[in-house]
Amino acid sequence: MITTSKRRLDRLRRRGREAGVGGESLELVIIAPLILALFMVIVAAGRYELGSGKIDQAAGAAARAASQQVSAAQAQPAAITAAETSLASAGITCQNIVVSVDNAGFTAAAGSTAEVTVTVLCTVSWSDLTIPGWPGSKNIQASAASPLDTRRIGT
Repeated sequence: MITTSKRRLDRLRRRGREAGVGGESLELVIIAPLILALFMVIVAAGRYELGSGKIDQAAGAAARAASQQVSAAQAQPAAITAAETSLASAGITCQNIVVSVDNAGFTAAAGSTAEVTVTVLCTVSWSDLTIPGWPGSKNIQASAASPLDTRRIGT
């Protein structure tokens, strides 16, 4: 009788251990998607920060290019070209890019301090991230100013 009770006890212990193994796999099934989703959010945040920095650089390049022109009419196309070139060399692909130039500094008298301000708006696609509920694209905007030469010839 003692041996029968011992056998039953051994069987119960083995079943308890086997049930524990099943519980661990259930935890893995629940936790793995959460870890994957967290990883994708970290990737998205990193891409946003990287893209934001590159768009800041593009705005700076566009402002410098615009400030080197002699007239407001020449500043806009120079800023657009500089912003597009900067973004292309950085590997940033915009679905839509808008470059706005504040040309008010060109109306200032020669010898006075003035600046030109450029704003770059880039729509970046996030559709490849495949995070449920995540937007497919994001607008990132940056502005930069660059001083005009005080010895410029008035226009």
